[in-house]
Amino acid sequence: MGSSVMELMIPEKIICYLLFFSAMSFVGWVIEVIYRSLVEEKRLVNPGFLSGPFLPIYGFGSVIITLVSEEAETLPPVLGWAIILLSPTVLEYFGSWVLEKIFKMKLWDYHENFLNLNGRICLKFSFYWASGAAIFILLLEPALLRRIALIGPYLSHFLVGGLFAYFIVDIQHSVTAIYNFKDFQTSIAKLIEKGKTFQPALEFLEINGKKSKLPI
Repeated sequence: MGSSVMELMIPEKIICYLLFFSAMSFVGWVIEVIYRSLVEEKRLVNPGFLSGPFLPIYGFGSVIITLVSEEAETLPPVLGWAIILLSPTVLEYFGSWVLEKIFKMKLWDYHENFLNLNGRICLKFSFYWASGAAIFILLLEPALLRRIALIGPYLSHFLVGGLFAYFIVDIQHSVTAIYNFKDFQTSIAKLIEKGKTFQPALEFLEINGKKSKLPI
């Protein structure tokens, strides 16, 4: 009876997708850490918007690709696969636009890459995402969904509750940190601007009635 009550509160499919979202957000974080640390930055970096080991755009992308693939089963195979392979690129563009417009930040910039669109997407990474989407649909998604199904209703509900609380705290902390950092940048810019107006007054120093030019 307890299990039935829990399933009525949160449908099993939603629980499954929430756990799936969290798992793929973590997998995406691991991929980005390895790629950016070893290939791009040559140092250990924590990519993404959140402080913890999750990249939600990978979670959203995985859920969207899964939902799109379910709908694409009713379409001709070529059209269905075309939609599936293009969906990560569409999500990447939209995600970049949201981060730039709402939080005034860029986590990636493809302006220097061949065939890019507003620096948000480019041909090279669209090819990577399409290849990853194919591997994801054929191999990773079914294996991961089978693992999630084995967790059971009680533990899955507790996991979702804990992860939900964690994401709320991390999002709040990350958003606060971003706005604090931007306020700090604004304050520094204002001080620098004020320094420019004070500099002419300090350019000369009067000693014993004689003005001497300072070495500025």
